[in-house]
Amino acid sequence: MDARDPECWSWDPAIPLGRVADEFGWDLEDFTPRFHNRDEQALRIALAAWHGHRCAVCGFRDLRLLEDHDHDTGLTRGLLCRSCNGKEPHDNGLFRKYRERSPAQILGINLRYWDPWHGWAQPRAIDPNRLDNHPAYALAAKLGERLSMKG
Repeated sequence: MDARDPECWSWDPAIPLGRVADEFGWDLEDFTPRFHNRDEQALRIALAAWHGHRCAVCGFRDLRLLEDHDHDTGLTRGLLCRSCNGKEPHDNGLFRKYRERSPAQILGINLRYWDPWHGWAQPRAIDPNRLDNHPAYALAAKLGERLSMKG
């Protein structure tokens, strides 16, 4: 178990409005009402500005961060470097913490993930009778059902 916390947990939770204006060229009088009205473009800019080219997990500065999303909900969680994006699905320590309190949750932002090759991410069907909807658990449940039928 990793005792560290994701780097984004130590960041100021306020949207850096100066960065919104400087890096994205948005006038704050235009940005603020659009952000409060949950305009998708304003929310994406807020998320990117808040990250400041830093990976949400390790803090590495990179101009080419990847948008991470929850495969169950189809919602964006945050921006990660390539290394952390590759490790995220296989870790239950540091990355579990990141999944439990992601940048989008910290900022109160809900954005559907957009993949240029596949389009909008679709939420998976959630079965409230199952404690975990991960595909590996579904496979184990099917195997358990088959074994109980034989016995």
